[in-house]
Amino acid sequence: MTRFASRRSAARPALRPTLLAALCALASAPAAAQQPDAGDAVTTLDRIDVRGERPARYAVDKTAAGTRLELAPRQIPQSVSVITRDRIDDQHLQSIADVLGNVTGISGSRSDSERYEFYARGFYIDNFQFDGIPTTMVQNWSYGDAALDLALYDRVEVVRGATGLLTGAGNPSASVNLVRKRADSREPTGSVAVSVGRWGEVRATADATTPLNASGTVRARAVASRHDTESHMERYEVRKTLGYATIEADLGERTVLSVGYDYQKKESDDVTWGGFPLWYADGSRTDYPIRFNPGADWTYWDTTVRRAFGRLEHAFGNGWRLRLNATRDETEAENKLFYPFYTIYGFDRETGGGVVPYSGYYRTEREVDGADAYADGPFQAFGREHQLVVGASYNRRAYVNNGTFDFPGPMDSYHGWTGAWPEPDWTPLAVQSDGTTTQKAAYGAARLSLADPLTLILGARRTRWENAHWEGGITSRREFEETTPYAGLVYDIDDTWSAYASYTDIFQPQDAKDADGAYLDPIVGKSYEAGVKAAWFDDRLNASLAIFRIEQDNLAQDTGQLRPGTNEAIYVAARGTVSEGFDLELSGELSPGWNATFGASHYTARDADDASINTQLPRTTLKLFTGYTPQGAWNALTVGGGVNWQNRTYYHDATHGTFQQDAYALVGLFARYRFAPELAVQLNLDNVLDKRYYAQFNGGYGAWGRPRSGTITLTYSF
Repeated sequence: MTRFASRRSAARPALRPTLLAALCALASAPAAAQQPDAGDAVTTLDRIDVRGERPARYAVDKTAAGTRLELAPRQIPQSVSVITRDRIDDQHLQSIADVLGNVTGISGSRSDSERYEFYARGFYIDNFQFDGIPTTMVQNWSYGDAALDLALYDRVEVVRGATGLLTGAGNPSASVNLVRKRADSREPTGSVAVSVGRWGEVRATADATTPLNASGTVRARAVASRHDTESHMERYEVRKTLGYATIEADLGERTVLSVGYDYQKKESDDVTWGGFPLWYADGSRTDYPIRFNPGADWTYWDTTVRRAFGRLEHAFGNGWRLRLNATRDETEAENKLFYPFYTIYGFDRETGGGVVPYSGYYRTEREVDGADAYADGPFQAFGREHQLVVGASYNRRAYVNNGTFDFPGPMDSYHGWTGAWPEPDWTPLAVQSDGTTTQKAAYGAARLSLADPLTLILGARRTRWENAHWEGGITSRREFEETTPYAGLVYDIDDTWSAYASYTDIFQPQDAKDADGAYLDPIVGKSYEAGVKAAWFDDRLNASLAIFRIEQDNLAQDTGQLRPGTNEAIYVAARGTVSEGFDLELSGELSPGWNATFGASHYTARDADDASINTQLPRTTLKLFTGYTPQGAWNALTVGGGVNWQNRTYYHDATHGTFQQDAYALVGLFARYRFAPELAVQLNLDNVLDKRYYAQFNGGYGAWGRPRSGTITLTYSF
């Protein structure tokens, strides 16, 4: 938690009188003191830093999300959510998966204990950014991306819909930008937090910033975290280690250089690969207990991520600025996995026969190099001031996946499973696939002031996408060049309300293959969005209502069949896929001390045959969270909570029929008490009503969601 997290309640009273007193003292100073005679010696005073406690914030004043231009949220012609550090701390969100699960319009699905996939508006989210540098994350060979720890990030910015202007090729779902913490304090400051929770959970985090010279022009920040926990699922446990360090230097009055490095390691034991069978061979449903673990007791899934980055920012005297960003990402994963395969043979209700132990041993590596450079600033034309941003981006992702597997005949019975199964005598690892994907792009956007209440954003991105891939003895090469246009119109109705409309193209090469083993053509389409936005209390409270329509061709749809002689699914390209719906969000400070966020989303997604796609995802979601700190005598106490609700979902299996999950809600509560300005204790309770629900039920396999749990966190700030 940041140093402000435990000092929120006295924010406004502490700051304003201090500033008022300083201004009054300055105004009442003798004129002679303010205007010294030419002959008097001029005394230069030491620098004075005026500091005060700030209130908690669930909203931001400005963000570059969506366009690279620093704009207030209501001036961005797309749906934008910003999850601030204060909200992350209040909800005790610990990973990317935790954050995305609480963002308006985003829903998640699991493949197993380690792989989480997230969707928006019916489509998979694969576009991620780190400090604005775009990259692609896919979960089929999991590198632990969804489990990345949030301790080193200041906030998470989510733009819903197609974001081709900044990310290039990608799904029209959402783009997620993780913004790192910076060494931005000229005085020593920091915090230490320790959490304990159900199932033996222990988490310790330290976050410290210090100047490295007397003037504070060179500063350093370090974050370290250790997280150990077991689970509601028997035998499963996770250990996570994080280290982060950054140095920031003022090279001049207008130039700042930052360099940094982060390391994250996740070790998971007794992991699942897939889940437990949902059906018996006779079509009846299984009913495993909450603690059931379908994995073998020798399984594990370990990932290690190393990232180095650099950033140079320079502000010119004419309002223009230049930003250069570069990053290097090295990720390794090693896992031994067990999969209770039953689709072909059937799973007998009486004997427990028909399950085949499918085991795999894999080592995978990924390297990502990214760079982004852009300049932005104002320019004059036709008697009005406008804004322009121009930039270039480079991203290269190289990967190699090594593995071997064991696939004997059916076991005698899966009934009474305890994980006790002999580990296979593995054959040597062999390369299963490798490849390189490169994107080179140039982009630009202009925000044109057409009239006092009307602005038009016009932009485009020219992307060259290249992929070389080897798998199964077959080498494939694909190259595409695409221009992605973007247009957004914003009309300021008054000082509070604005209306907008936006449009962009969609382009996404895909790895899905048809029955002949050929890659499907890239997804192409169009994305439309319109809505209204509002901001109150100096942008401390923001609201938006958006309606959208997404049209796509060539979207891959799983046929449920495997290509003969392989484990590869056969896909067909669906034409005329349409997703349409709305997003509603209110987020920020409702009154002094009271922060809240409320999001509602609904969509329908159908192919050309009017058949629903991705039916395992909810079509309607409601998400609410709030925190309240009383003003006055009780300002040491903060209380709050929230609820996430989703509608009925289902999955259709060609053999067994339809699996359905009813609508459900998950309720959370939290309370924090500040014993002193430096010391606070916080309690978070999740799934308070102990709702039993499936976190996974696709592909004929399932897993239970997390039951009631809680954590207590003690934080010392300095």
